[in-house]
Amino acid sequence: MPCRSSAVHLAVKRSLLLALTLVLCAPLLAIDVDPKLDKAVRSAAPVCADAKISYEALPMKLPPRFTGALVKIESARPVCAGQLMAAQSPTGGFFLGSPWPIGAEEGKTIEEKLAAFTLRNLQTPMTVEVTRSLTDDGLLPVTVTQTTEAGKLPLTGVVDLEGKVFFMGGFRRMNAEVAPQRLKAFEAYLPNSPVKGAANPTVTIIEFSDFQCPSCRRSSGYADAVLAKHPEKVRYIRFDLPLEGHPWAFPAALAGRAIYRQQPELFWQFKKTVYDSQDQLTAFTFWDWARAWAEDHDLDLQRYDADLTNEEVRTQILKGTGTAFSNDVRATPTYMVNGTIVDYGDDGKALAEYVEKLLATK
Repeated sequence: MPCRSSAVHLAVKRSLLLALTLVLCAPLLAIDVDPKLDKAVRSAAPVCADAKISYEALPMKLPPRFTGALVKIESARPVCAGQLMAAQSPTGGFFLGSPWPIGAEEGKTIEEKLAAFTLRNLQTPMTVEVTRSLTDDGLLPVTVTQTTEAGKLPLTGVVDLEGKVFFMGGFRRMNAEVAPQRLKAFEAYLPNSPVKGAANPTVTIIEFSDFQCPSCRRSSGYADAVLAKHPEKVRYIRFDLPLEGHPWAFPAALAGRAIYRQQPELFWQFKKTVYDSQDQLTAFTFWDWARAWAEDHDLDLQRYDADLTNEEVRTQILKGTGTAFSNDVRATPTYMVNGTIVDYGDDGKALAEYVEKLLATK
């Protein structure tokens, strides 16, 4: 099973349950949707071979002139199965995710309502910043920041002017391809992430991964197999996504980044060793273990220590994590291929097959 964040994922799950409260009170009817909306939903949803998508009437009220539907995705694969909400703005925006219904929360301002919602559902105080300038969809940009042991983790989204609904991640344009829009959100983080493979790739695989996640350990070679078969066409990027509840995941991401900044090729050996040692490592032993590893591999320890305390490096990982959660990544490992989220399948077979089909069309 994929590893899921005990904080952010729980917020999404609980908000969805809240939004679906009306489902228990009234029967929902299957509906037909605008073909453009259906196309956008299928482009934004994870790719699973057995996925079946259907639509029902939306059981919550959206802002004026916004329309939407409840999206039901049936699949044997956990990465695909579930219920989401699709919404259209009057100006051609599209959202797929789990809106937070904040209208009934205590507070006079949007900031107060969102803070109350997150405190009640996460049992964690979070700061809220609302920018008073409208997006193309007539909504207000919002940043909700969680303070973790590693630092501040920002989540982004938009909210309506009346403070009724918060859309985590925000809206994309429905008349444009989803994949490039999704990739654009990660542009600031990819240049600093560990990368190997083709310099001018046809296919780019981004793996969102956590060093302490058992599922990530099992899948850690899936992209390597694809890369080995197509070294001139495929690029692989590891994107650090240390989850809340994994106490040494962030330290491992930070140590890995320090190693990569000094000796990029050595990082891949570090990655393998961490996963091989996963069962023996703890939050109490990790830092000593990592420093001994760095010393054994002749790294410049002064530079290594400096990178561990480099606030820019730490902030990059934290902001990257928030960006991932705000842009459809809900668990580790998650594989994004040219901007499309793809189920990796048993032993990585579905990922390999998807890349093969993609290369065949190029």
